[in-house]
Amino acid sequence: MGLELRQLRVVKAIADEGGLTAAARRLGMAQPSVSQALARAERAVGGALFLRGAGGAVATPLGEVVVGHARTVLDAVERMTAAAARHREDHWPAAVRIGCAPGLLVAHLSVAVPLVAGSDVQITTATGAAGHVAALAAGRTEAALVTHFPAPGAAEGPVAEAHGEGALRGAVVAVEPLFVGVSARHRLAARPDVDLAELAGERWCLPPGADDGLGARLAEACRRAGHPAAVRATAYATALALVREGRAVLPMMPGSRTGPGLVLLPLRGEPLTMATVLYWRSGGPLSEEWIRSLWEHLVRAQRDIIEAAPAYRAWLAGRPHWRTTPPGPAAFHRPCG
Repeated sequence: MGLELRQLRVVKAIADEGGLTAAARRLGMAQPSVSQALARAERAVGGALFLRGAGGAVATPLGEVVVGHARTVLDAVERMTAAAARHREDHWPAAVRIGCAPGLLVAHLSVAVPLVAGSDVQITTATGAAGHVAALAAGRTEAALVTHFPAPGAAEGPVAEAHGEGALRGAVVAVEPLFVGVSARHRLAARPDVDLAELAGERWCLPPGADDGLGARLAEACRRAGHPAAVRATAYATALALVREGRAVLPMMPGSRTGPGLVLLPLRGEPLTMATVLYWRSGGPLSEEWIRSLWEHLVRAQRDIIEAAPAYRAWLAGRPHWRTTPPGPAAFHRPCG
């Protein structure tokens, strides 16, 4: 049994108002109906969403995850209703074509684009950024969501020219540290974090054929740490198996879910970082308003879903200075801090 929109509205209202009675008033419902909707939601997700006491209702850890999703879905539904009324011009593409590098946000595009624009989406996924940017510049796609791996200490601004193509504009969705995946039996697996120098002699796995700069950044970071990088081009599924067997290590996004046999460790000092950037064509079929809506949806998904991963959440909690998402493009007039 899945969650219904009515139940999501109840969960969000309880979180916003701090109690069932206030939530019922806000929604124009009787309190027993609110209680019943909450009970159905808790059965659907398999656990309690709120702890109720004299001080009101406080979200449980599971409740925080569900509330975050509820906010994203309900906001997207509102945007879909508004967008469906705005974007019915004859020139609007029947399906928005988006090229993507593999990443944790890609899955959200198949939901975000129809909700934001009221149109279908065709997603092409391949490693590397250059091919997607070239396809966008040539008009074969309408947008691209790609990853870059900036040099240590380099700043990723909120707006960037895409590989020298003046017609392309970009907005940074997230700047994140890369962690390292190691076997649960690895000698360093119990550590809260590791220095890159402690991984001397390890074999690193990277995707074959990627032209996104990760290999060069890894080699440079290992050189700075005092040892050469031994890199093996390996498909992701094979790489995970090698890591679990203790035969390799793997740079991983901090929001990755690891599963049994694999531990995700932060790298001390953030020697490897990743920037996820949304690109579009200036003057293309997608309006600034549309791009802004999509960018804001991706930023919310980054914060509410990806950053909810336990290892990433703990890392961020210990680094309140870290700014995952820079302010939005100047044309958006909407900082994201």
